[in-house]
Amino acid sequence: MKKELKNFIIVLGFYSVVSYAPNAIAQQNDAVKQQVETQLQKYTPEQIKEKIKELGLTDQEFQQRAKALGLDPQQYLDILAGKSVEQAEDTTAGKWEEQRELKSARQSPLDKHIEDSLKLAEKMLLDSIPGFYGRPNAKGLYPFGYNLFQYAASAFEPIRNAPSPPGYIIGPGDELLLTMWGEAQLFSRLIVNREGTIVIPNAGPVPVQGLTIEASKARLLKRLTSFYSGLRNGRTDANTWLDVSIGKLRTIQVFVLGEVKKPGGYVVSSLSTSFFALYAAGGPSINGTLRSIEVMRNNKSISTVDFYDYLLRGEKSKDVWLQDGDIVFVKPAIKKLGVAGFVLRPAIYELKESETLGDILKIAGGLRFDAYIDRIHIERLVPFEDRKNYANNYLEFDLRFSTYQELEKSNFEIKNGDIVKVFQVGSVPENRVTIAGNVKKPGVFELKPGMRIKDLIMEADSLDRNTFAERGTLFRLLSNLRREVIPFSPRLALLDNINNNVELKNEDSLIIYKESQFFPPHTVSVGGAVRFPGTYPRHDSMTVSDLVVMAGGLTESASKIFWELARVDTSNIGRLSKILKFNVQNTYWNNQLGNDGLLQDYDHLMVPDDAKFNNMRVVIITGYALFPGYYALQYEGEKLSSIITRAGGLRPGAYLEGSTLFRKWNNAGLVPIDFQKVITDEKSSDNISLLANDSITIAFQQEVVLVRGEVFVPSAVVHKNGGSLSYYLNQAGGLKDEADDGRIYVTLPNGRKWEKGWFFLPDPDIPGGSVVLVPKKIEKEDKTLPILRDWATIFVSIATMMVAIVQVTK
Repeated sequence: MKKELKNFIIVLGFYSVVSYAPNAIAQQNDAVKQQVETQLQKYTPEQIKEKIKELGLTDQEFQQRAKALGLDPQQYLDILAGKSVEQAEDTTAGKWEEQRELKSARQSPLDKHIEDSLKLAEKMLLDSIPGFYGRPNAKGLYPFGYNLFQYAASAFEPIRNAPSPPGYIIGPGDELLLTMWGEAQLFSRLIVNREGTIVIPNAGPVPVQGLTIEASKARLLKRLTSFYSGLRNGRTDANTWLDVSIGKLRTIQVFVLGEVKKPGGYVVSSLSTSFFALYAAGGPSINGTLRSIEVMRNNKSISTVDFYDYLLRGEKSKDVWLQDGDIVFVKPAIKKLGVAGFVLRPAIYELKESETLGDILKIAGGLRFDAYIDRIHIERLVPFEDRKNYANNYLEFDLRFSTYQELEKSNFEIKNGDIVKVFQVGSVPENRVTIAGNVKKPGVFELKPGMRIKDLIMEADSLDRNTFAERGTLFRLLSNLRREVIPFSPRLALLDNINNNVELKNEDSLIIYKESQFFPPHTVSVGGAVRFPGTYPRHDSMTVSDLVVMAGGLTESASKIFWELARVDTSNIGRLSKILKFNVQNTYWNNQLGNDGLLQDYDHLMVPDDAKFNNMRVVIITGYALFPGYYALQYEGEKLSSIITRAGGLRPGAYLEGSTLFRKWNNAGLVPIDFQKVITDEKSSDNISLLANDSITIAFQQEVVLVRGEVFVPSAVVHKNGGSLSYYLNQAGGLKDEADDGRIYVTLPNGRKWEKGWFFLPDPDIPGGSVVLVPKKIEKEDKTLPILRDWATIFVSIATMMVAIVQVTK
């Protein structure tokens, strides 16, 4: 069932690639094809066939799907088949790093989808662990240790340029580096041949197979002394010295068999250990053991590896270096159990026969600090031999422990399939009370023996200001975990009244209230010509003068007459307020109204502005006026022409057609004005009244017309007296095809719109400084055909219905 599920997901991933590929080709046909071609070229024929086999497809089916991508995989198979054996061996032994980089940089869409599908399949298989899937207590538990093998084997590949270990055994394919210096010099790279010997120039063959580096050095020293007497077999009187080291390492073939994901033979580095062989084979399957992995050599077990030692303690003393022909054998796991709840590593673990409850809790990292040790729950599947004694198949029972040490040393026997669950401690503390609300330091406090409400209030640094002293609330936790409400008076509790100063119990909670919770706030408000208008608290004996002083005093524009005090009127329905009018003297800060000036809750004071007071209103005139600068308006409604006259009139070269007026009031912006009419006719509508912060700019002569938008050469065209619109458009290169010639817009320098002449009248001149804007055509969708089609459908439907009605009524 698991194998079928895995194959189903792999094929599903392949079909997602096939469905994705046409869209990708439609968008980037050449790029996708080149990427997949590159991927195929770096595979050997055997690797391509292996991938086809993994997908569960025949060669013909694979070729059909590849052709859908525009590829001919058979062509690449034929090319790759011509590779020599030496090339294949070189790729395997000498270019591992290069292959990994190519795979990472050029991973095809097909490989990516296959890889994602395999990961999804792996996760689903982990979720369906035999014997644990569907059991509530095992929810969220995954087998411990297997996820380490989800990474590529290259992540654990031994370093090839690291120094060889002292016990490394030389074999065929290893490269030895011989260096001799002193009276005689020699440097040679020697490959150990198939017979296990190296051939030294002038010295002949020397057998080194099965020797360590030190042993081979001793043998070579003895042999070469007969040819180079200065070596003297390494004695102290030697004048020539010899060094032997490992160059390139040989590759070996090992076999990973049993319950592994990808069993078979693997070509690995001679420095590889049993761990790397497991990584290369994808690790043990979900049914394989991690606790008893055998390394076989010459039909004998040379080491039994417990992978938990490596995972939990970093211990790998049993991990041996492999030799050619070694077998790493993974047996089925015999005993598994789940550890759930409040341990450091909840998971499904594999047990050895001798391991007990205490041992498995240590493997799980021990208990968390908030674990409950008094009760450990066991869920057990009844063993085969005992099922005749039970109607159902599961047993639930608890183990009791008085101390953590007793639990840690427990010898309770764990059965295959058990689930051990560790609970959390309760959340109710032993000696806690809480105070909140209107105290100076609210929070959680220790419950001391004989502690009462008064004691807790003093622990919280007493009551805060504006506390309502007649009512507080004590919440008491009952045995059923509900709360009981006990009212008390904080004032009487502080006076040691026995009925209010109640003795506290664990988890009691006090709340002290503010006075504002029981009484509405007392406020008054002020508006108008005061510096800080707003709402203020009303205090006892507070007057109108006090409120004005609290509001920052009067502004410069404040009036001393017609002040108004509004007071809430509750005498009749529909009446809102009573109004009191009065005047004040210059010394408004003195209470001049007597008792009439006393404020009541929600009173509102209005201080009016003096109608005769006006702030200075300034306008700006810049440019070609005789005396530009900042000018204050003399009176409301002063005209534009008046300011120009006050600024000395116009300088020679002033260009009225390009002069502008900007208005800040209400963010009005540019106001189109004909300054020629302003100067020549004071009664003209263009001679408008000025407002504060208006800005007037008298322009100088401008000799170009700007042409922008959909013309071939947007530019500034030199102004020509009597020049027409078409003249300026032609000077800018003419209109583009996408230009909308019916919506050309000309803006004059003063902001007004230029209008063409009517009928037989000539067009007015386009002055310098104007802007010609040629917009782009707006394509509108023609909906005539869809509308006609919809109406035709409706008419046909109506006709069909009428025919049906006629047939029925006959």
